[in-house]
Amino acid sequence: MYQQKPEISIILPVKNERKNLAWTVDKIRKVVRPKFELIIVYDDEKDNTLPVARKLVSRHRNIRLVRNDFGKGVVNATLKGFNTARGEILVMMAADRTDDPKTLNSMYEKIEQGYDIVCPTRYSKGGRIVSKVTLKSVLSRLSGITTPYLLGIPTSDLTYSYKMFKKEILKSIKIESRGGFEFAEELLIKGYFAGFKVTEVPTFWVDRKYGKSKFKLMKWLPKYIYWYLFGVYQRFKRSI
Repeated sequence: MYQQKPEISIILPVKNERKNLAWTVDKIRKVVRPKFELIIVYDDEKDNTLPVARKLVSRHRNIRLVRNDFGKGVVNATLKGFNTARGEILVMMAADRTDDPKTLNSMYEKIEQGYDIVCPTRYSKGGRIVSKVTLKSVLSRLSGITTPYLLGIPTSDLTYSYKMFKKEILKSIKIESRGGFEFAEELLIKGYFAGFKVTEVPTFWVDRKYGKSKFKLMKWLPKYIYWYLFGVYQRFKRSI
């Protein structure tokens, strides 16, 4: 049992990430400086990630394996992780090697400086993305370019699900998303308009090498658009 209360709770939702989980966990353990716990959340016992996850749990006291009983899907798995977290700072991170664990350090530094939500960005100075140009990447970049102007939120990477925030925010807003990774966009927009301080840090992102992406663009796109327009409306209300 991990006795000391962690500064950060890192939530890793998994689904068939057998080839990626050990690498991700090892990288986190090597580079992250603040005290942390890792919460690996899975949906069902058929997940091929589980043998790897159970070995990691047996070796490291700050890793927990939690079954998602909130309902299947990445949103519910992440919310289950948030619900069981012991740290006061939360972050959802992909287990597929795409998110850069080193960025957790600069994110946490911003939290210590008084910010409530920290958004890694692949698009500002110092950020980088290694991926093929796709409809998904084009839409992500477009939303990032327009976010500071149309929503007034100080980030150039609105839709990126890799975000760090204070747990207290979850007491002030309600996450309504039931689709996919758009929950992070919802959390940021609602948090910002509830008065929480937002900033960003550059990060490096690389497309996955092993396994199949869980991102469902055409299914989730209307949900991303909904929350974007929700943010535009919130800013419009402030201006009148």
